[in-house]
Amino acid sequence: MRGVSGKRWILLYREIKPRRETVDRFGEVFAQILANRGFEEDVELLLEPKLSQIPSYSQLPGIQEAVERIRKAIKKGEKVILYGDYDVDGITGTSILYTVLKRTGAKVYPVLPNRQTGYGLNKELISVFEKYGELLITVDNGTAAVEEIDNSRIDTIVLDHHNVPESIPKKAILINPRFRSENRLLKDLSSSALSFYLGIALVREFNLDIDVREFLDLVSLGLLADCMPLNPLNRILSVKGIELMNYILEGRVRKPGVRALLETSGVKRITSKTVYFDLAPRLNAPGRISKPDVALKLLVERDEKRAKSLAIKLDNLNRIRRIMTKKTYEEVRKKAQRERDRNFIIVWDREWHSGILGIVAGRLAGELGKPVGVFALGKKKAVGSLRSSEDINIYEGVSKLSDMFLKWGGHDKAMGVTLPSERLEEFKEKVNELFIKVSKEEPTIPVDWELNPEELRPELTEQLSKLEPYGEGNPYPVFMGRVKSFKRISRYEVEINGVKLTVWDEGLVNALSEGKRFLYSFTGEGLLLEDVENGAS
Repeated sequence: MRGVSGKRWILLYREIKPRRETVDRFGEVFAQILANRGFEEDVELLLEPKLSQIPSYSQLPGIQEAVERIRKAIKKGEKVILYGDYDVDGITGTSILYTVLKRTGAKVYPVLPNRQTGYGLNKELISVFEKYGELLITVDNGTAAVEEIDNSRIDTIVLDHHNVPESIPKKAILINPRFRSENRLLKDLSSSALSFYLGIALVREFNLDIDVREFLDLVSLGLLADCMPLNPLNRILSVKGIELMNYILEGRVRKPGVRALLETSGVKRITSKTVYFDLAPRLNAPGRISKPDVALKLLVERDEKRAKSLAIKLDNLNRIRRIMTKKTYEEVRKKAQRERDRNFIIVWDREWHSGILGIVAGRLAGELGKPVGVFALGKKKAVGSLRSSEDINIYEGVSKLSDMFLKWGGHDKAMGVTLPSERLEEFKEKVNELFIKVSKEEPTIPVDWELNPEELRPELTEQLSKLEPYGEGNPYPVFMGRVKSFKRISRYEVEINGVKLTVWDEGLVNALSEGKRFLYSFTGEGLLLEDVENGAS
C-alpha cells in the first residue's frame, strides 16, 4: 500500500504481536503501540520514570579528571573559557556549566561561535584563548579538533557527544560517552545532558547549595532539539525537564529567562511538539542568522524585564529565519528534484545562507527518502549540512572522504562539512558512489493500528499522552482510517469524519475523497494528516 507522498505504508499491527499480558493490562491498541516500539520490557520505567533510576556520573570516563582540573583552576584563580556551539544543545549545555561554575567562584567566560566563524575550534580561536585563559572547556564540540588542541598551550576539557574519529586529542580530558563508556544508555546523551552530569559532579565536589534538578528544563531542550534517541535514560531526563518547564510556565518555579521564552512562544502547555516547533527554533534562530549570544543570555537571565526584552528579540529573529528558510527550501527543492535519482543528493548555491541549510536538508531527506547535502558556496570554501533519512548511517560513509574536508563532524544522521569550493563537484560524485545501495531504499511510513479519528476515545488519548516525549526511537503514533466525509476548514486544517486534523502538505487535501484510506498521527496536541491512499479504494 502506498500514499500520494510516494511512501509505502508498513502495517506494523500485521507484523508484530504484543504479549497477552500487555493486552490484558493496557488494551489492544496501546499494547500494540508498546510492542511496535519495543517498549514491553521497560513498561514500568516508561510510564513512571524516576531520576533515582539514572546512572551515576561516575560511570562517565574522564569526569573525575575534569573535576580535579577545574578545582585546580578555581584554587589558582585561573580564567576558564567555556566554548560552546550555536545550536540548542550547545547553548543549553553552556548555560548549565556557566551557572554551576559561577557558583563555584570560578572566573568563567562563555564564548559561542557564529556561522561566520564556523562550528568548533580552529587555530585562530585557540590562539585567542591562549592569550586570555588558562583552561578551556568545550561544550558540544572538540572531539575531532585533534591538531588544534594538541598543538595548543592551553589545558582543555572536551565535553562532547559527537562521533569519535580514529584520532582524538591526546592533550585533552575527553568526556564523550561514545568513547570508552561501558553503559550503553550513556552513549546517547546530548551535550546538555553531559553538562548536567558534570554539573552534578561539581555540585558534590564543592558542596554547592544548588538543586541540580533546576537544570532539567535545559537538559530536555538540548536532548530533544538534537533528536537524541529516547532510550530509558534520555526519556527520564526529558520527561522531568518538560515537567519543570510546565512548572515554570505556571509560575511554580522561578526562572525568568526560560519563562519569557515560553510566554513569548505563546505555548499553553509544554510537550515534545512545542519543543520541536516552538522553543527549539527560537533558540536556534540567533545562531542561524545572527549571533547565538542572545539565546544564552536569555536562558541565564534572572531579571524579568531584561528576560522579556531578550525573548522578544529572539522571537523577531525567528520570524526572519522562517522567511529565509521558506525561500531557500523552495529553491533547494527545485534543484534536488533534478538530482533525485542519485544515491546521495548534493546541491549548492552562492546565495544560500549557511545557517538554515540543516533545516532544509533534513526536510528534503525525509521527503525524498535518501541522504541530502546542501551547501552554501563561497569563493574559497563550501559550507554544507548533510542529513540522512530512515536508518541510513551517513557518518560511516562520509568519514571515508575526510581527507577532502577542511572541517567536519557530526552524528550518524546529521553532519556538518566544510571543503574547498573547487572540490565540491568531486565530493558530489564520490559520495554518490559510496552510497550506491541507498537508491534501493524506499521511504516508508510505519502504521501502528487501524483506527478512524472519531474512534479515538479519551482513555486511549490519555494512555498515548503518557508516552511523551515523542521523538527519535519513539515516533508519534500513526493510525490508518477511511474517509467517510471531509471538508476543508482553512489552508492548514481539514475535517475528516467530523474530526479536525492539521495539514502540512496541501497536496494531501486534494487527494482526499470518500472511501479512501488515509494516515494521521497523534501529536499530543491534535491530529496531523500524514498521507492519503494513492489511487481509488
